[in-house]
Parts: sequence; structure tokens; C-alpha cells
Amino acid sequence: MKPISFQKTLRELKRLDGAITRDEVAAAAEGALRHFEQSLKHAHVSLVLEAAGGQPLRMLVRSESGIASFDLPAADAPAEAAALIPGGKTFYCRRLTEETRRRGGFFGRVPREIRSIALIPLSSAGRRVGTLIVGSKRVDGIAAGLRLFLEAAAPRLAAALRNAQALEELRGACEHLQSECDLQKSALQRSRDELELEVARRTAEISKLQERLHAENIYLKEELAGVHAYGSIIGESPSLKSVLSRIELVAPTGANVLILGESGTGKELIAREIHARSTRRDRPLIKVNCATIAKELYESEFFGHVKGSFTGATSDRMGRFEAADGGTLFLDEVGEIPPGLQGKLLRVLQEGEFERVGEGRTRKVDVRLIAATNKNLVEEIKNGRFREDLYYRLNVFPIEVMPLRARKEDIPLLAAHFIEVFSRRLSRPAPRFTEANLMDLRAHSWPGNVRELQNILERALILSPHGRLRLDLPRTGAEVTPPDRGRPAADAVAEASILTDAELSAIRKSNMLAALVRSNWRIYGAKGAAALLGIKPTTLIERMRRFGVKRPA
Repeated sequence: MKPISFQKTLRELKRLDGAITRDEVAAAAEGALRHFEQSLKHAHVSLVLEAAGGQPLRMLVRSESGIASFDLPAADAPAEAAALIPGGKTFYCRRLTEETRRRGGFFGRVPREIRSIALIPLSSAGRRVGTLIVGSKRVDGIAAGLRLFLEAAAPRLAAALRNAQALEELRGACEHLQSECDLQKSALQRSRDELELEVARRTAEISKLQERLHAENIYLKEELAGVHAYGSIIGESPSLKSVLSRIELVAPTGANVLILGESGTGKELIAREIHARSTRRDRPLIKVNCATIAKELYESEFFGHVKGSFTGATSDRMGRFEAADGGTLFLDEVGEIPPGLQGKLLRVLQEGEFERVGEGRTRKVDVRLIAATNKNLVEEIKNGRFREDLYYRLNVFPIEVMPLRARKEDIPLLAAHFIEVFSRRLSRPAPRFTEANLMDLRAHSWPGNVRELQNILERALILSPHGRLRLDLPRTGAEVTPPDRGRPAADAVAEASILTDAELSAIRKSNMLAALVRSNWRIYGAKGAAALLGIKPTTLIERMRRFGVKRPA
């Protein structure tokens, strides 16, 4: 046999070490076996690889057909073979047949043609990685020099196998970590999707609440601008006590209420009392003065609109019905609603559904309706100006407020209340009423009802800086007593001149301009134009807009 060049073999094994560290353990072991077979030319070379963590042992055997790899049971020959290497030293058996007869086990599994065998332990960094098995067909066929070479080559082979094993473990750990990362990424993505959905839902809710609060804020500001001057219902007449009794009955029920009475009798105050005593008192009371809305804006005012639905609709707007959802909607001067809109109003009252102008989505609301009018709605129905079905839907519980001339026993109480309110507002001592003052107040016919009484007393306090009350009542014959709501209008004005609508508008505009000039274009307050005209500031602003009146530069 050709002599073995140990130095050359060690150099090649070192090169093998550098190459196999990039491969898995099996590939590294197969390369080592192939190298030893070619270099040593022995009949039998095999490797037993020991895995960590209770994994099965693997045995690689070089044969004529190549390298065969198979798993070994944990209690099989490699454990016995490892036990034959005390202290991790090389075990050499010169006569394998005698050892087989004496011990059996592992030695009984060695091919019969093998006569001698060497077991070289492979350890690296204090860890056992396997056992190199070299056999010869001759008795005592493994020379001492070969054994020394195998012991010298074992650390390099062990290091190569350990590196490959570490690389394999690292790849397994990386794959496990990648799998965990993928699972965590998937879970995070699901959480992110759920969070985005929740954020979108909450954002929509917040947007809706902001829109609602914005609308309520606008309407409440309007209410504050024209808030009623007296804070509660004042009086002791039988007719007023009857009204209070009906308020107590209907307030908790949630039924629709129709308040009837002349202008200035305090219908809005009745509506506020009903709302304040109802189960909806924690939600807003939204007021709509139907007489001040332009005809083309009724639907938008009631139901709202979306951006771009008509000229001037620069943003989405919530309507009065939506703003009053859960609360009460007070429709003052309900008889002024155009017939074309009355059908849509009836639908909201019957089904609680509506659509914003320019929007296809149906919205639902829960609104209690209180309506007020100074018109005779029965006559309006006969004349085709008011729907009969809407009237019956509104007139579930009627309350009629008597005019002030029919309950003059309430005048002293109302007068005392107004004088106290205006004295505080003007920072003046409240003057005393004389019997003559009260006689004058009772003698007046009060066509403007409580609102006229309020204006006259405020004017009287302004004209009485020294404590003595001066009443500036209209001259005899100057006041106009309003016709009864049941009488035809022609009977009440039979002797009056007939004016066209344009002439009436011109007179109204001229009168409004005179009040604005006298008040130096001041609208609010006791000396404002609204007080001089006996109307609310919001009504005056709407009329100025309608007539195109602007304050001069």
C-alpha cells in the first residue's frame, strides 16, 4: 500500500474545515468521510453524530455505493461505543473477533470482514459532537502512526462538525424567529386593521357629535339673542290657571301640542314650560320662527343640506329637526309654512324620517313637536293653504292662550315684574305704581298683548329718570284692536283703504329705516331699533336681509 502523507492529509482536512462551515452537518460529515476514505484507503470509515436536546443519533457509513445515513435508537451501539472511550480518549481494538465474542453489542454490528477498529472521540469547545470509527480488514491493521494522525485530525474534524452544527442550529433558530416574527407581524397587522376601523368609527361619531354641538350652539346663540324678557309665566287669572293646568297634564306625555293665541300672548313661554317639565328637558329645545324663513330655504332650514346641493351651500349643514333629536322642536307661526313643504313635515311627524337636501341617505329622528300660530288654521284649511292631515297631526293637544285684554287681572303682576327687570337692567330704582297708572293700564285694549305691555313699561322707565312713572300709552283711537281669529278679515277692515303688497312692503321698509336711523343703527338693547319696532332683534335682522338694508359706511 502506498504510504500516507499525514501532513498533506491534515492540510486538506483544514481546507475541508473552511469549506464545510458553510454547509449543514450532514454535508460536512459526508465530506469528511469521503476525504478519509480517499486518504486512508481503509475498508471501513463511519461517523456517529451526536445531536443536542434529545434528538436521535445519526450514523454515516461510507460504502461502495456512496455514503448512507440513518438514525440510531438512543440506546443502541453509539452509546456503547462512547462508553468504551474513557475520559474521551481513543479506543483501539486489535482483534475485533475476540472483542465481539466477549462483549457483543456494538462490536457485533461491525461488518465481519473488519478485523481491527479504532474509535476516536470528536469534541469541540467542551462539547461532544460525535465519534469517528476507522476499521481495517487486518488484525492489528491500524498502525500507531495512523492512530496518532487520527488523534491529530480529530480536533479539526470536530471543530468543522461543531461549526456546521452551530450553523444548522442558528438557521433553525432564525427560521423559528422568522416564523415568530411573521406571526407577530400578522397579529400586529390585524390589530392595526381593527384599530383603524375603531378609529374610523370613533372619528365618525366625534364628527357627528361636533356637527350636532355646532348646530345646537348656533341655535342657542340665536335663542339668547332673542331670549324672552320674562323668566316665568306670571298671572292669576282663571284663564291663565287653566293654561298652567293643561301644561301640567301634557308636559310628561310626549304628545304634540298646538298653542293658539294672538301675537304677543307668550306662546313661546308656554312651549318652554312644556319642554322644561317633560322627560326631554336634558336635551335642547330648538325654536324655528317660520315667518322669518325665506321660502326657498325652508327645506334646508328644517332638514339640512349637503355641500354643493344648491348655490351657497359651501358646507354640510344640520337642520333643525336633526339638531332637536331627542329633544323638542318649537315651530312658531306654523301657519306660515308653504304648502309644498307641509307634506315633508307630515312625513317626519309620522315616520320620524327625512333626507337632507342633496343627499340620498334617509335619516331618523325622535323629536317632540310643539307648534304655535296666531292664525285660524281651520280657515286656512278651507282656503287650501294648510293641509288637513297635518293639522290633525299637530292638534293632538291644543292650548289656547287668551289675549291680555281678556285677563286684565294679570296686568298689575306683569307690570310689577317688568318694572323690576328693567330697573335692574338700567341700574335705576324701581318706581312705584300709582292707582292712576294701574287704571290707565287696565283701560288700554292691548292689541299687542304682553309684548306691547313689556315695551310700554320699558319706554316708561326710560322716560321716568326721577322715580315717578310716566306711561306713554298710545293716544285714544291710535291703537288697532286685532280682529277675532274667527271673524273674516274683511269685516274688521271694511272701512280701511286697500293697499297692494308692494305698497305694504314699502311702508314696512320705510318704518324700519326710520327706527334704524333714530337708534343710530343699533339693533339690540333697550334703545335699539328692534325695541322701537316691538320685534325681536333676530326678526329685524332677517327683515333687513330680506329688504337688502345695510348700515351705510
